[in-house]
Amino acid sequence: MSNKRRRCFTIAEKVKIIERLECGVSNKDLCQELGISQSTLSTIWKSKDQIKSVFQKDVTSIKRLKCSQHQDVELALLEWFKIQRSKNIPISGPILQEKATEFGKRFNKIDFQCSSSWITRFRQRHNIVFGKISGESSSVPVGVSENFLEHVWPNLR
Repeated sequence: MSNKRRRCFTIAEKVKIIERLECGVSNKDLCQELGISQSTLSTIWKSKDQIKSVFQKDVTSIKRLKCSQHQDVELALLEWFKIQRSKNIPISGPILQEKATEFGKRFNKIDFQCSSSWITRFRQRHNIVFGKISGESSSVPVGVSENFLEHVWPNLR
């Protein structure tokens, strides 16, 4: 029976392991150095493409690669969220939850029930942080400044 403890690597650590394997470090040496089994190393190597794609999305704090059971709802919600953020519209958890429920109905997902925990996991998977959208330029609607310069400013002068 081996004395190796079970290790759970982050995505960033897995990417470093993959890079070392690609540079030519032997599997045996790497296993001994990290204190892991050959099968663990093989599993990391087999899923290297998926690990690298997640790493490129800057989602490095997670340890396991899990995806939603309702991929189509998740992709639609993510696209909708990106569009709203590009328009500087503030989005909160309940708004996301309502929109996800709406997408679930559109895609005829009878078993889909959007909960606050689903939204929390969605935010973690896509590295979404709710923060205040600030800045003078984002608070003024489009066209207001032009209207002011053309009509109001000449009368004030």
